[in-house]
Amino acid sequence: MRRSTLYSIPFLLSFLWYSSSLSSAYSDLDALLKLKASLKGPKASPSAMEDWKPSPSLFAHCNFSGVHCDDNLRVVSLNISFHPLFGSIPPEIGLLDKLVSLTLSQDNLTGELPKELANLASLQVLNISHNAFTGEFPGEITLNMTEIEVLDVYDNSFNGSLPLEVVRLKKLKQLWLSGNYFSGEIPESYSEFESLEILKLNENSLRGKIPASLAKLKKLRELYLGYSNVYQGGIPPELATMGTLQLIDLGSCNLSGEIPPILGNLKNLHSLFLQVNNLTGEIPPELSGMTSLKSLDLSINNLTGEIPSSFSRLTNLTLINLYENKLLGPIPPFIGDLPNLEVLLVWGNNFSFILPENLGSNGKFKMIDVTSNHFTGSVPKDLCKGGRLEIFILMNNSFDGPIPEQLGECKSLKKVRISNNFLSGSVPPGLFNLPSASIIDLSNNLLSGELPSDMSGDAVGILTLSGNMITGKIPPAIGKLRSLQNLLLDANHFVGEIPEEMFNLPMLTKVNISFNNLSGSIPDSITHCASLTAVDLSRNNLAGEIPRAINNLEDLSILNLSMNHLTGSIPDEIRFMVSLTTLDLSNNNLEGRIPTGGQFSVFSGEDFAGNPKLCFPQDHSCKPHEPLKSTKMIVITISLLTTTLLVVITIYTLRKRKHHKSLNWKLTLFRRLNFKVDDVLECLKEENIIGKGGAGIVYRGNTRDGTDVAIKRLVGQGRSGRNDYGFKAEIETLGRIRHRNIVRLLGYVSNKDTNLLVYEYMSNGSLGEWLHGAKGGHLQWEARYKIAVEAAKGLCYLHHDCSPGIIHRDVKSNNILLDADFEAHVADFGLAKFLLDPGASQSMSSIAGSYGYIAPEYAYTLKVDEKSDVYSFGVVLLELIVGRKPVGEFGDGVDIVGWVKHTTSELAPPRSDAAVVMAVVDPRLSGYPLTGVIHMFKIAMMCVEEKGSSRPTMREVVHMLTNINPPNLIHL
Repeated sequence: MRRSTLYSIPFLLSFLWYSSSLSSAYSDLDALLKLKASLKGPKASPSAMEDWKPSPSLFAHCNFSGVHCDDNLRVVSLNISFHPLFGSIPPEIGLLDKLVSLTLSQDNLTGELPKELANLASLQVLNISHNAFTGEFPGEITLNMTEIEVLDVYDNSFNGSLPLEVVRLKKLKQLWLSGNYFSGEIPESYSEFESLEILKLNENSLRGKIPASLAKLKKLRELYLGYSNVYQGGIPPELATMGTLQLIDLGSCNLSGEIPPILGNLKNLHSLFLQVNNLTGEIPPELSGMTSLKSLDLSINNLTGEIPSSFSRLTNLTLINLYENKLLGPIPPFIGDLPNLEVLLVWGNNFSFILPENLGSNGKFKMIDVTSNHFTGSVPKDLCKGGRLEIFILMNNSFDGPIPEQLGECKSLKKVRISNNFLSGSVPPGLFNLPSASIIDLSNNLLSGELPSDMSGDAVGILTLSGNMITGKIPPAIGKLRSLQNLLLDANHFVGEIPEEMFNLPMLTKVNISFNNLSGSIPDSITHCASLTAVDLSRNNLAGEIPRAINNLEDLSILNLSMNHLTGSIPDEIRFMVSLTTLDLSNNNLEGRIPTGGQFSVFSGEDFAGNPKLCFPQDHSCKPHEPLKSTKMIVITISLLTTTLLVVITIYTLRKRKHHKSLNWKLTLFRRLNFKVDDVLECLKEENIIGKGGAGIVYRGNTRDGTDVAIKRLVGQGRSGRNDYGFKAEIETLGRIRHRNIVRLLGYVSNKDTNLLVYEYMSNGSLGEWLHGAKGGHLQWEARYKIAVEAAKGLCYLHHDCSPGIIHRDVKSNNILLDADFEAHVADFGLAKFLLDPGASQSMSSIAGSYGYIAPEYAYTLKVDEKSDVYSFGVVLLELIVGRKPVGEFGDGVDIVGWVKHTTSELAPPRSDAAVVMAVVDPRLSGYPLTGVIHMFKIAMMCVEEKGSSRPTMREVVHMLTNINPPNLIHL
């Protein structure tokens, strides 16, 4: 061989390598550009992957955002998460045959998962979480991915059985199948993974028993099986043999039986979550063998007995959740000695005696809630020793003695709620200067002394000192609490005048300073506090006249000035306060004629009683004032002008509707939707109407790919109008949440005149239509019970899992929609409100909701909280059982709750559960399980208790509804 030939071989090899690299690099570039072309973002936002552009450069694609290459210029990592993209994953991704990591999370991608992904033979990480992929998971695409270590499909819409093919992935370490709609049982073959370290199957629709064979996963560190899954039986004791386990999460999955003591063998376990189940028996002392345990959550079960003394060995504990069980006895002194404890939540049990004196002395304590137990003694002084305490709740106990002065220096505090105890002494002055405290509730104690003259807590939104013995004047410094919304100082011994500064607070909505000894006049500043919705100044010694400018308070719904010494006439201006639904001016020294018309037609004679110099218009001795005649003429003139203006506007609007396509419409999408503005508008035809209500008209429409949608056209004005008929509430709630039992808002179309909301279509209409229409007899018990559970889960999500929580305010059978599979979806969020302070009521400017579903406290006081929704849901449960409408079928003034209580109370003793249910059950039901009906009836009656505090939470309702033993049911 010639020397020249030998020299040419290396050159030839280099040339071939370069040519191969060049070809592969351009191949990757081409694949990435095709990927970008197939994924589209909304027009309102900047284009995703905008730096992905064609280029002749060999390494251009390696500089694309989210792309990483190896030394051979091959793509080894691709991350296009957090882009508002739409579309489905294209087959072109399969061209990236050297891809090591693919992440398409939170891109709103939809459709079925393409089988071309199987070409990614070198893939190590596949993350398609937080999208909307549907259908069964194509497990066969993973068969060629022999190198894959992480498979994450969390939070999609996959259904069918769990994929079996993934078991063949020998190197798989993390399997995330949670947050989907997988059904059936957990396959026994899932015990055959060789390298699995994390298994997440939670938040699906799995049934059956938890396989004991999972104990064969000897490398497993984390096991998540709960939430939305419903298992039969209890916790497999075989899990105790999994020595590598560090976390077990079996929360909210219907587990029964006792906690296996043998679980104490899990020496490496740092987190044990068994909350919201039906576990019984005592807490096993053997669990103290979990010496690495940091987080223990056994809340919302039926556990009994005391906290085991052996738990003193769990020195790594940071969280102890035992609330809502049937535990008793003391909180053992060793709890205060735990060096790392941060959270102690034991509310809703039968604990008694005193709290450990050294609780919090470790300097790490953050949260304590011991509400509704039987604790006595003094409040521990060291709870904020480390300056980290945030939540301090001791309500509904029998604590006595003073509030520790140290709490007034705890700048980390966010919530202080110690109402309904026997605490005495003065309030620590520093408590009103805490920079982060948003709630200070010290009501119904024996506190005395005067309030401090200095208050500067910028975050205080709720200040409640009701029902104490506090004396002195209300300090003007209260006007420095700039975030204050609710101020409740009623039932104390305050004297002096009401400070003007009180009503200079910009966010103040509710004031109650009744039952005191206040004097002087009503400050003029009250008329400038535009945010006020409820004012109670009753039972004081106030004098002077009612401010004439009181009608400036446009949102005021409650005004109680009774039992004072007010003089002068009643301001005529009150007639124009359209939000005012409760007015009490009784027992004063008011005089003259009681005005008529306008809002005065809402009030009764009792609202003005006890004013000897007042006279009613129908009293012939009561001469009308000339100013009243003048006012009446003004009202008539304004009414005529308003009517004329409305006629003109109506004619103009009707003409303008013919040209609605020319208006400046805006389309906003929350989900992938093959729709344009014109497509939505074309659906607004008379023949497409499927429903009409007070808030608007609902039409049925179709996307270009044939998907059915529902379009709600809201009445009234659009974005520019003051009354948007729930448009803003729908957008703020449904636009940000996602749950399988809450109807999905796909997007909306709007202009300055009209709002159109686009929802997923529910082919089986509403529950109300099925119960109270011609089809009622076809909806049998199994379907009714299933709907009850699913609707409860939707409401539970709103109350407990959203941040902040959401109050629906219009729960009713017509707002529970049913899809093609009769799965329930909570709908219509036009009245929804965010729950900024769980456990505290919010005052509304007026009553909203539907007659027959409104909770008593809401109707009487305009106070609403999550328990108001619980009452409404209880009415829905009664509808499911009785089969009758909430009102209109039981006589004047009688609703379904009153009828059920009256009917069952008239039964001759002994009134067995069976007799009670048989007296009210829907006669159209046949073959129903009597035990199941009794079970739901009891839950319904708990939900419609008169007092909100006596009702369960929605989380408890879900737990009770899913906690029934089918084999014991008696069918009738």
